[in-house]
Amino acid sequence: MAEREIAQRLFAKEFNDSTLSLTTVTSYDIPDMNSPNLLISPTGVRINRIFVAGVITEVENLGSETGKERDLWKARISDPTGVFIVYAGQYQPEAAIFLSTVAVPSYVAVVGKARIYEPEKNSVFISIRPEEINSVESTVRDRWVLDTAELTLKRLDLLSEIFFEKMHGEDLAGSLRSKGIDPESCEAILDAIAFYGTDQDYISKFKQSVRKALLSIKENAGSETQQRDNAENVIFELLKELDSGKGVQYSCLLKEAKSQGIPEEVADAVIRSLLAKGECYEPRLGVLKLI
Repeated sequence: MAEREIAQRLFAKEFNDSTLSLTTVTSYDIPDMNSPNLLISPTGVRINRIFVAGVITEVENLGSETGKERDLWKARISDPTGVFIVYAGQYQPEAAIFLSTVAVPSYVAVVGKARIYEPEKNSVFISIRPEEINSVESTVRDRWVLDTAELTLKRLDLLSEIFFEKMHGEDLAGSLRSKGIDPESCEAILDAIAFYGTDQDYISKFKQSVRKALLSIKENAGSETQQRDNAENVIFELLKELDSGKGVQYSCLLKEAKSQGIPEEVADAVIRSLLAKGECYEPRLGVLKLI
């Protein structure tokens, strides 16, 4: 049995720039073949399968437009550097069902096959055919961004070393092997440099994109913390206002919190936090009272 390719982590920017293909798909809705569909990225990653996490911002049913008997779904999943395009049709039934019902926007994670579609010369479209797609929490997306940033920066640093050493051909291949890089990866890096003309300018701009991606995680974390603190303050004040001396019904507190724009799941989490911190208690089941 052939060994399964690793699901690579790449930002949308690099994935969409990966136009060096060892095999090409010439139809939108073709079944997966036994031979791997390989792309080489500008930093020298061999891509057959890919793992991404981001916000699903748009879902469209292309079935009627393509004349297919079964629906073909197209989705856009954004990360801090760009957008992944995902297609799911008759050969990805579970993914197609998921896309037909998923809430937009929401966080999702996808493992799938990389596909390059070239309808005509100098016209290239990169996409993902999902093997698995699921809804996830924002923390999963944030962890993916951190891991992908680390891997990307390591590759960019390696390319910087290559240009600094000013090696070519077999000398460069020997230098890469001496750094512990396997032969397939060495070949992919050499192919990427030759095909894309990757240079220090590309590396510098890509590093800036990665830094912005990392900063977006910090901003999101700060925003979520502020929202949680605001919700806690509102619920704390509601407990004081609504308590006539015998405590506040849990259901009544949730209703009042919702009227002030706090979702039920957030209010419930805040109430549990207040209980855990000892700032309120339950004198009887379903009733809350401040300490």
